[in-house]
Amino acid sequence: MTAHLVSLLPGVKVNVDAEPSPDRGAFLVGSEHYRAEVGREEYVLLARLTAGQSPNARPVFLFCGQTAITNQAATRYLARNHERLARKHGGKSFVLLLKVINSQAYDPDVVELVADVTQAAQSPLPSPAVAPRNSHHTS
Repeated sequence: MTAHLVSLLPGVKVNVDAEPSPDRGAFLVGSEHYRAEVGREEYVLLARLTAGQSPNARPVFLFCGQTAITNQAATRYLARNHERLARKHGGKSFVLLLKVINSQAYDPDVVELVADVTQAAQSPLPSPAVAPRNSHHTS
């Protein structure tokens, strides 16, 4: 997974620290930080990517979630919305950030589109000296 992110989505970083912390599993997309609150609010990236610009290039769908249930939610989101996404994006790559709401009660069934983060995800991350502008979590 890390190899795909580095090569195809240079604007995405996932905190994979082995030590438990509130930021473990958090996403950094561009300058935006998305932290999971397991069971309440979790994030997943749904991406349609191609490795080249060739019209014959076959797309790969990537689900990168903060928890297993978020990956299942992204799969269901794609199944429900594939026709609309195909109309909107055509054969182009896209990266969507989805939020799974209250998974402890609703499993992967309540999902909302947070943003189309294609541009931020495909652009190199800002320098490390830049602090995230917005932290998406409840104190």
